[in-house]
Amino acid sequence: MESLIKKNLALLLGVLWICIALNFFLLPHSIASAGVGSIGYLIETGWSINRHIVVWGINLLMLALAFLLLKREVFVNTVIGSLAFPVLLALLPEIMLLRFYSVSLILGSFFFSFGIFSLYKIGASNGGVTIPPLILEKYYGIRKSSGVFLTNLIIILLNLLIFSWQEALISAFSIYMIAFFMRCFMRIEQKTQAKKAVNVQETAELE
Repeated sequence: MESLIKKNLALLLGVLWICIALNFFLLPHSIASAGVGSIGYLIETGWSINRHIVVWGINLLMLALAFLLLKREVFVNTVIGSLAFPVLLALLPEIMLLRFYSVSLILGSFFFSFGIFSLYKIGASNGGVTIPPLILEKYYGIRKSSGVFLTNLIIILLNLLIFSWQEALISAFSIYMIAFFMRCFMRIEQKTQAKKAVNVQETAELE
C-alpha cells in the first residue's frame, strides 16, 4: 500500500513538472513545442476550441491505444496521469515566470523532459503524445527519446500552419532539446543502475 502511494505521488509530481514547463515557461511566450498541452494551445489559438477539451479528447484516444497495445500496468498508470494532467494544467495558472525568451525556452524544455522521464521511470504517462513513444519502443525498438521527437512533429506542422515558419523552427528546436535532455537523463539512469549492480555484486562476493 505504501509503495502504491509513493508511486502515485511520483506520477503526480511528474505530471506537475510537465504542467510547470508549459504554464510557467513555454506557453506564456507562445512556445508550443511539445505534448498534448501544446496541441491544445495551438488548436485553441487557431480554431477557438477550448484547449482543455482538446486535451481530454486526445488523452481518451491515447488511453484506448494504451489499453489495446501496452501492458495493463502502464494502462492503469496512464489512466491516473491522463486524468490528472488536464486538471493540473487547468488549475495551474499561466504565468510568465521569466521574461527572458531564450532562458524560458531552455528551462521549459528541460522541465518538460524531466517530467516525461520521471513518468517513464515508473512505467507511466500523462497520456497524449507520451503514449506513442512507448508503443514505438515496444513494437519497433525505437528509443523513447527518438519516439518523443517523432510524435511531436505534428506540433511543428501546427505551428507552421497557425503561426509562421519562425514559430515552427523554435518549436522544432525545443523538441530537439527535450529529446536531448531525455537522452542525458537516461544515460545518467543507466550509469546509476550499472553502479548499483556492481556494488551489489561486490557485496555478495565479500559475503
